[in-house]
Parts: sequence; structure tokens; C-alpha cells
Amino acid sequence: MASINAKGLTLREVNRAIKAGLTGDGEVVVTNTESRHNLAVGLNQPGKVVLDGNVGYYCGGMLQLADIEVNGNAGWSVGSDMQSGSIIVHGNASAAAGAAIRGGTLVVHGNTGPRTGISQKGGIIIIGGTVDYMSGFVSQKGIFVVCGDTGEAYADSIYETRMFVKGTAADLGNGAIFAEITPEDATELSDLFTRYEVAGVPDASEFKKIVSDKRLYNFDKADFKIWRTAL
Repeated sequence: MASINAKGLTLREVNRAIKAGLTGDGEVVVTNTESRHNLAVGLNQPGKVVLDGNVGYYCGGMLQLADIEVNGNAGWSVGSDMQSGSIIVHGNASAAAGAAIRGGTLVVHGNTGPRTGISQKGGIIIIGGTVDYMSGFVSQKGIFVVCGDTGEAYADSIYETRMFVKGTAADLGNGAIFAEITPEDATELSDLFTRYEVAGVPDASEFKKIVSDKRLYNFDKADFKIWRTAL
């Protein structure tokens, strides 16, 4: 195991040290993270990175292969554009967590801010607490699970993403509707909760499933006329 004290190091020095420590599927522990931005970005090697403290913007962005664990809170866009691997945040995360994620798994055990999972294109997002407004906007594919409540316009303009909410989802966005959760869905959720140690292992059968009604899949001339008239 490699240990990196980030205090006094430049961001480039920290990220280079992380990559060097991952040689041979290694494990790297970074201390004194001090809410630094862009930590552990662009990792394309297997291994585990433990960021022991709060992190700033874009932590773990464009991730491939590696597994990242954050022992603290995360700033904007944790896990943005990640391709594979995993990111586990043991605290809260700010806006746009998991933005444009294409693969892998992002788990935030606390709450997240607005636009969580915006433009999700694959992978798995699990939020142990609540999400704020416009989360799941234009989400296209993958799984998005919220164990708490959702904010305004949740799941607006979604496509094929399967979305699950245990708490209140009173304000769904355009094109989003509730659907019946299947036994297969419940089994898959239960497996995820156990694997990622989601607090209390929620009862998957209590979740509500949200899917697209597919009205927005095709252009509608009537909608265009209404829009032109409004102008």
C-alpha cells in the first residue's frame, strides 16, 4: 500500500503519485486532501484509491478501472464522465454528481445536490439520502436509485434509464411516470444495497419505479406550433 500526504504538493504531483502507486493493482491512500479539486481524475489502471478527507470539484472524473473511496464529502460533479470502476462517497456530494456517467458505479451514502445524474448514459448511481432539483435530467440509460426524497422535476425528459425512489417523488419532470416494480427489479436492488453496504439495507419492495412515457421520443408538430405561438 502506498501512502501520499497531499499537503504541500501540487495537484499534478498528487495525481502522478496516485497513478504510480496503482502499479500492479496496488492500493493508494491520500491524506490531507483539503477539499482539493480534480483529485484522482482520468485513472485508467486497476487498483484502489482511498481519499481520506473531503474532496473538491470533479473528483474521479473520466474514471476507468480503478475503485475510489472518499472518506468525506465531495464537491461538484464527482464521478463525471466515468466509464467504469467505482466511486464510493461516505459523506454528501454537491451538484451534478455522476454527470454524464457512461459506466461503472457511483454510490453517495449521504445527500446530493441538484442535477445529480444529469445526462446519465449508463452505469449505476445509488444515493443513500436525498437528491435536489432536476436530478436525472435527460438521463438516457442505466440505473439511478434514490433512497430518500427527490427535488423538483425529478427524471425530466428521461429515456431508457430505470429510476427507483424510496422516499417522496411528488414532482416528476416531463415524460416521467410511475411504473410497477418487478420482482427482478427488487432482487437487483437488494443485491446492490448489500454489495455497497447501503445503510440499513433498504427494503427494495418499498421503492417506486419511474420510467419514460416515451412522449418525448419523437418530434411533435403540435408542440412546435404551441411553442411558436408562445413566442
